[in-house]
This record gives sequence, C-alpha cells and structure tokens, in this order.
Amino acid sequence: MKPVGLCLVGLLLVGLCLSSVEGGRRSHHRKTKRDTGVHIEIYYPKGLMVWYPHRTGMAGFGIEIFLNQRHLIDDEAVCDICLNTTELTYGKYVLRSDDAIVRGGDHLMYNAIKQKVNGTAYIMRSNEFYVAESRILSQQAKCPPQSRPTSGSSAERIATLEEEVNALETIVYDVFQHCNNITQISKNLYLNFRPAEATRLDSKQLFNYTRNVLKEMLPKIDWDAVLINAFYYEDGVAFEVKTLIDKLKVLQMSKNFTQFTVNDLDDMETTTEGNEIEDY
Repeated sequence: MKPVGLCLVGLLLVGLCLSSVEGGRRSHHRKTKRDTGVHIEIYYPKGLMVWYPHRTGMAGFGIEIFLNQRHLIDDEAVCDICLNTTELTYGKYVLRSDDAIVRGGDHLMYNAIKQKVNGTAYIMRSNEFYVAESRILSQQAKCPPQSRPTSGSSAERIATLEEEVNALETIVYDVFQHCNNITQISKNLYLNFRPAEATRLDSKQLFNYTRNVLKEMLPKIDWDAVLINAFYYEDGVAFEVKTLIDKLKVLQMSKNFTQFTVNDLDDMETTTEGNEIEDY
C-alpha cells in the first residue's frame, strides 16, 4: 500500500477512535445525570408509600394519584390519593397513606409535583401503569387485643357459645362444598344495593359508604378490621373481606335477610357472561 493510502487509513482510524471516546463520554454523562425517579410501594391489605430524593432547589414534594380514572378527561379527574410534604427523612421526601387501597390490575396514574425554594410548584413528571400483583407487598398482620368476656349468667354464655359452634359447623361444611366444586375461591361478596347519588362515589367514599351499610346489617362483625375493599359491580356493590372464613361467616349470617341480600361474587361471575367489573 502506498504511503498516502496508509495516511488516509490512519486518519480514518484516529477519527473513529475519537468519535467512540466522545460518544462514550456523552453516554456516561447522560447516565450520571439520570433521575432516579419516583418510588412507589404498595401494601396489602392497605397502605402506600412514595419517596423522592431531595434535589438542589427543592423545598417540597407532592404527588397526585388517580386510580382507575383513565376513562375520564383531565377536568373530571380528582386524585384519590393526594399527598405532599416539606420534611426530609435521610435526604428523601417520604409520603405515606395508611388508608390507600390499591389492588393488582388497577390502573394507576400519577403527577409528581416539585416545590421550589422560591415558592413555585410544577408537575415535573407524570406516569401511568397497571399495578402488577408482584409489586404489592404484604404487611404483617397485627393481632387485635383480646376482649374480656361480657358479664352475664352462665346460661346466657352457654347459649351464645352453642350458637357460635353451630355457625362454625355450618361454615366448615360450606368450605368443603366449595372446595369440591371450584378450584379457587376469592374473598369477594356482592351486595344488591348501591348509593342513590347521581354522581358516582370515588373509591374511598364508596368504601366508607359500604362499611356503614354493612355495620347496620351485621353489627356483630368488626367491619373496620374485616372490610378490605369495595367497588361497583353490575347494579350493586362488590366488596372484599379479609379472610375466607370472614366471607363464609357473612354469607351464613345474612341468609335470612329480606331487604338487602349478600351473595358470593364467585357464583355470580361463573353464571354471568359478558359482564365486567367496573373500574372502581
């Protein structure tokens, strides 16, 4: 090869090497400047935590979370979970909601809001996703304090125990019947009654409404601990209880109701085709 050709090849190789080095520098520069983003942790049966690292010029951080509102336009959407803080915890802004109810399959959309030291605030990031079951963390169940036995005669206490034993025997029988008929049992029930308001309630309002109705129907059940979730379904309201035993107990205790009935949502879903659970 002639000297001129060798020089051209050498210059070409030098140029390629310089381009690779410069490109690597630019790539490394982008990587170091990359924002770690918003971190969201979802807990079962309730709870949600959001944190964001402190940045220069930040005075606070907030978030607006919208659950299953993808069918609404922006003007109609109202955040189900609205949180903000100006306090730092180990260099992070940490937001918590102990009452938040988020389930696998829910559509979650959020606006992350940055508050600057000069008092201005703006949405620095928006995102949306469907919640995967794998990203939901289980909280360790807390045992409620044991209540002391109420005063009364021995005959009254014995009669109460006999009623509970009979109810448990019926529940166990129903468990065996269910296990023989289906392979999977949910903790969902159906109440053939819904609010009469013209506008639909949001998830938190519907949960409180359903809890109040159930407290009137079955006051012996501690609904503050048993009720986990409530959502619209067909012409009524479906709700989730904490355990399968809770579900069977509710079904057993509501058999003789005449005004409002409670049904097993599993049975309704297997006999009804083409009906989908609504977004709430």
